[in-house]
Amino acid sequence: MFRMHLFLTLLFPLAFFIWLRGQKGADAPRFFNAFMGVFLAAVFCAYKYFFSPYYFITPDSFWRNFLHIFIEQILLPLGVLTAAFLFIFKKDKLADRLEKLFPLYAGFYAVYLPFRALNEPLPHPAFALFAKPIFFLLMLLALNERQKVLFVPSRRAMLKAGEAAVEWLLFAVDLLMPAAVEALWLLGMRAPLTILFVLLYAASVVFCLVKSARSRE
Repeated sequence: MFRMHLFLTLLFPLAFFIWLRGQKGADAPRFFNAFMGVFLAAVFCAYKYFFSPYYFITPDSFWRNFLHIFIEQILLPLGVLTAAFLFIFKKDKLADRLEKLFPLYAGFYAVYLPFRALNEPLPHPAFALFAKPIFFLLMLLALNERQKVLFVPSRRAMLKAGEAAVEWLLFAVDLLMPAAVEALWLLGMRAPLTILFVLLYAASVVFCLVKSARSRE
């Protein structure tokens, strides 16, 4: 059983170290942010486990599933983490703070996603062990690039009106995609279609990362 959870457990730490190798500057602040994310996730999961256990009965409704997943697992964690981080380190430049957000996100979800998966009834579905962590990692990588353009006024001002609209649209898609696919899966979406969504989303995120890397050269 433990071997089935290796991918879920190791994906985010491995992704963080691979991401770290492509970054310039000191690694110590990035490690600190990653450990801070792990710590905050441990506190949050402990609270959920002991004081606020969740029992979500899946209704036969895409929108109710979607909203529950999006608000509880994406919007609230990312919103609280981002707001707290940007406020605590408000003396730093906004662009510098945004550069350091991915380790915080990765550390948090490295704990939070296994916690959620392991609290589901046995046997744990392949979607929770494999597809879901991939979707969330892709989402964080995409957001990490888009927010550095959209949330920094000087960089956002360099975009034309049409380019800015496209970037905001893609930002919304990145946020919504993991919850939408999981809501479809809860309603019985077949494995081949799930794999297709993973591949399409992965291709779009890779394109975004390559484009951002070339623009910095």
